Amino acid sequence: MAKSSIGQLLVESDSAYSLVIAVAKRARDIVKDSEQSGKPLTEKPVSIAIEEFGEHRYKVKD
Repeated sequence: MAKSSIGQLLVESDSAYSLVIAVAKRARDIVKDSEQSGKPLTEKPVSIAIEEFGEHRYKVKD
């Protein structure tokens, strides 16, 4: 797993605010999915969300 740079994500996004909102929403979804499945998280949800955006699995919508 390559760690995504926040600076790189900001270059790809139109605004920092949109990026923060999108990452926070995805992190909440990760926590919700973890609670429903009963699987504990090994990483912080925000770190997982940032990695997913860095790997282009999700895009920031304006």
